[in-house]
Amino acid sequence: MTDLALHYRLLAAALPGEEKRIRSSYVPTLVLVVALSTVVFVALGIRRGATPKLMMGYGLAMAAYIAYLVVWYPRRIRRRLTKYWDTYDLEIGSDYLLRRQADIPDLRLQFDEVQAVEHFRGRYLRVIGKTKSRVIAIPEGIDRFDQVLETVSSLRPVRVRTIEQWHKYRASMAAGLLLYVVMIWATSPAVVIPLSLVMGSVVVWVFFWIRRNPYFSINQKRIAWIYWLFFLMCILKLLVAVDGTNRVNAPAMIGKMLAYMLAFSPCALLTIGWVRWWRVPPPRNWRSYAVAYALAAASVSALCLYGALSYIQLAHIGHSNEHRLAMAGVYVGWPLSVVSVVAAVVGNGRSRALVALAGGSLAMVWSIAFFNA
Repeated sequence: MTDLALHYRLLAAALPGEEKRIRSSYVPTLVLVVALSTVVFVALGIRRGATPKLMMGYGLAMAAYIAYLVVWYPRRIRRRLTKYWDTYDLEIGSDYLLRRQADIPDLRLQFDEVQAVEHFRGRYLRVIGKTKSRVIAIPEGIDRFDQVLETVSSLRPVRVRTIEQWHKYRASMAAGLLLYVVMIWATSPAVVIPLSLVMGSVVVWVFFWIRRNPYFSINQKRIAWIYWLFFLMCILKLLVAVDGTNRVNAPAMIGKMLAYMLAFSPCALLTIGWVRWWRVPPPRNWRSYAVAYALAAASVSALCLYGALSYIQLAHIGHSNEHRLAMAGVYVGWPLSVVSVVAAVVGNGRSRALVALAGGSLAMVWSIAFFNA
């Protein structure tokens, strides 16, 4: 059986292209996320009364970290990438795939274990096993890639993807950092309690995900223990917020928490819904487009809601004008929300449930606005 095994190595000529991609896209997006979270942290800190000395010290520390990301981090990644590139070995046997690489455990997938195959054109293949942690990535810079693609496509239909894994990780990182910064500076128990619970759960999940992911090196898994400091901060904020509830009206606070969740959950639901709908490869049938219409209608309704809320908070237009603006928003947003729910029920696809929940939440918010405006 071993005589039938074929070995494939990565071509040295493809390494410069991968290094260029990291310098031009991977590192700049990381710097952008860190810089954005720093600006938000400083802005919220100044608004909450933090001393200029404290904010200046934090800003200088983050500026030094950004300088490290710009100057030193690409060199570190280049050395690591060269090591991985030189040691990568893909073995294809009569009934298995085996990937060997430095610093990470070998990964073997039997042919009958393969659940899906994804192709990011111009980049790599992803051969996915029974769990998402059991994935073999096969760069297109490998020797005899056409032969590898033919073998892999015989196991499962190849699905063409456009959004790479690191795009998702970077978007999740940006959202997580911004929410964490908001939680740090928030003082209202209605905001702090749900955010601390959510962010604490996310921090714990990320820690165990890193510890169990075979693609992370031993050093990276050791660094992951730092996440418990962030978890401790979530617990401290939660305890302070819970203690603060003794001095406020508990039913009113619970009402505010539900109102925040009802008003702002459609934003996350619609974002995930659009991403999941866009990832479905063509051809699409009319029921798939019905879900797209539902997403569009709910998105317009959400924009109307957030636009009205922002204008009321920032413009100070007076109670009578606030009433007129709220009623105008109801006449536009509520029908769109109902249309989105109906279209989601008629349609079919991975985003159907998400858009139905978002549309239902928006319809409820507009209904509350109608009866209380």
